[in-house]
Parts: sequence; C-alpha cells; structure tokens
Amino acid sequence: MKKPLLCILILLIIIAIPIFFLFSEEGTAWGPGAFKSNGERIYFTATSERGTRIDYTDGFDMGMMMMHGRLACASCHGPDGRGGKHIMHMRIMDSPDIRWSALEKEEEHHNEVEREKEAHKHEGYDLDMFGMAVIEGKHPDGKPLKRDMPRWRMSKEDLIDLANYLKSLP
Repeated sequence: MKKPLLCILILLIIIAIPIFFLFSEEGTAWGPGAFKSNGERIYFTATSERGTRIDYTDGFDMGMMMMHGRLACASCHGPDGRGGKHIMHMRIMDSPDIRWSALEKEEEHHNEVEREKEAHKHEGYDLDMFGMAVIEGKHPDGKPLKRDMPRWRMSKEDLIDLANYLKSLP
C-alpha cells in the first residue's frame, strides 16, 4: 500500500518541478551557473540575475498562437548576435547584427516604419546610444527603429551587463 503512494508522490514531484519553473516569476528554468554573465542571461532569457524580469513594449506581436511567448534578444538576433533573415510567426524578418563590433562601426540601417528603403547613416554606438536604441527604440540619429524591435524596460546596470555581453561576441 505504501509503494503506490510513494510512486504517486514521486510522479507528482516530477510533474510539479517543470510546472513551477514554467510559471515562476522569472519565466525561465535556467538555473544558477547556466550563463557566464548576467548579460548573457539577459540576451537569451530576458531575465536578470538580479531577480527581475525584463519586460518590453511594442516588438513583434506573438499573439495567442505562441501562448503569450516572451521574446529575448536571441529570438531575433540569433545565438551569435549576427541577426539576419528569419521567420517568426509566418513572417520574414531581417534583424541587424548587434555584436558590439558591428554597432560601434558606422552602419546603414533601413527605416521600414515609413515603408521606404531610405538608408541613413549614423556614427557608431556608445552606451548612451545603445540605451536609446534598446529602451526608446531610436537610432543614434533620433529616427525610430522598426516597430518589430521591442522597447525594453531594464535597469542601467542590466543595460551595461547586456552591452558587455555584446562586446564579448566575436
């Protein structure tokens, strides 16, 4: 009689642990030590080791089909930060290279908000310009980024950690 109860208890624990992480405040099951830095954690999970979830506004609408899935930088810019064309929610998107080595050089970006292919140049990013892009959704020249780019809500410390992670990418 005790053996079936023990088996049921073990089964419930095995089921409960993933459910706990699925609905936990952090929104990720990545444990301590899974990432080399907080910036890497932010890039892949949109959570901070400071215990805060990094929310966003705008960005790509995941809708009900994705069960209210959350975006992270890697969702669009890929695991290596190089961006490129990808399909998300049956739509082709083209995300820029956001490795720091690419951001600090003069780049051309296209403003698709106005549906024009008018390129505009800007000087390389510094931390303030990077924050303007990530948090406010603006190029260094003040023009808006594409609406697909989320406007992230994160602390200055997390922004610095993310920038340092992007600086570490080859």
